[in-house]
This record gives sequence, structure tokens and C-alpha cells, in this order.
Amino acid sequence: MNARLSIGLLVCLCICGALVLPVQSHAKELTLPVCYGFSCKIRQIVSITPAEWRSVVNWLDGAATTPEGERQQIRQAIGWMEVVVSRYTPTHLDKGMNLENRPVDMIGQMDCIDESINTTTYLTLFEQQGRLHWHRVTDRAYRGALFDAHWAAQIEQVDSGVNYVVDSWFQDNGMLPYIAKSAEWVDLRWTFFRNQKNN
Repeated sequence: MNARLSIGLLVCLCICGALVLPVQSHAKELTLPVCYGFSCKIRQIVSITPAEWRSVVNWLDGAATTPEGERQQIRQAIGWMEVVVSRYTPTHLDKGMNLENRPVDMIGQMDCIDESINTTTYLTLFEQQGRLHWHRVTDRAYRGALFDAHWAAQIEQVDSGVNYVVDSWFQDNGMLPYIAKSAEWVDLRWTFFRNQKNN
């Protein structure tokens, strides 16, 4: 075989190979920590597949034209992320809130600390991959009262500087989280749960 034919065959093999190889044939699983069991007592490292991750961030595909639109995308993405993660943890058993008549050792149950840490983790992944355009992730929000201390994940609308909580504690696993201005969330306490249940 002459040199010209060899080079031509090599180029052809390279081009054909590039066409048939999957774009992300060697994509790695996404590994992240997940908390549950109250106050992050149980911390489990979870690996989700590239296909599962795409199914989550698909909710954020197509940059939202308004901050309100992006917050709706965030709700959908967080809700579905909880479903994906619950395939590998007992968090699929988590029920909204952790009322006194539920045992704190209930398998898969999460309190607001668990929920706020997990949601912050998910939001941070979205931000790191450039999926958020109108918001950035900030420190978790806290409201304190004698019998009603509560934590929630928090984002800031970049153009206005207004903070919003992303609070999934009030809903069962996989349901859409509650999003509200942080200033309002601090004062709403239990009433916003009743309002949210009607939405």
C-alpha cells in the first residue's frame, strides 16, 4: 500500500470514527452528597448518570426571558432532582414537614436543615454549569422563633438584588418547592403552606 493511500485510509477512518462515536461516550456519573435523617445526620454520596442529570437540567434548557420564568424552571428542576436522587436513597419516603406526631427516626424523612442543604447543593450544581441566568445561589435563609426555627435554600435575583427562598420542606419528596421573596417568607410562617396547598 503506497503512502498516499495509507494516509487517505487513515483520514477516512478518523472521520468515520468521529461520526459514529457518541459525543459523551466517556461521560462520568455526577457524584454529590445528600442529607437526610434530620439535621444532616445521614450524609450519603449519590452518583447519578449523565442521562439522569440531563433529565433534570432539561427543565432549565432555553434561557428564561424573565426572572419569574427562571424561578418556575428552578421549581421544576428541583422537584425532578429530588425524584432522581430518591432512586438511590430512602428519601422517596419523605413527607412534607416533620410534625411532632412523626418519629424523627422515620426512614428517609428530612427536616428543613436536610432539605435546605440538599436544595442548595442542587442549585449550586445548576449555577456551576451555567444553567442560571437571572439568579445566583446565596447562603441559606433562616428565620428564628421560639418554636418555629426554619431554614431554606436561597437565591438572589441578579438584576434587582432581591432574595428568594426555595423551600421544599413543606411538600412531599419530588413535589415542586415553594418559592417566595425571602422578606415575605420570614413573616408568613404556617400560613403560606395552606396557601401553597391550594395552588
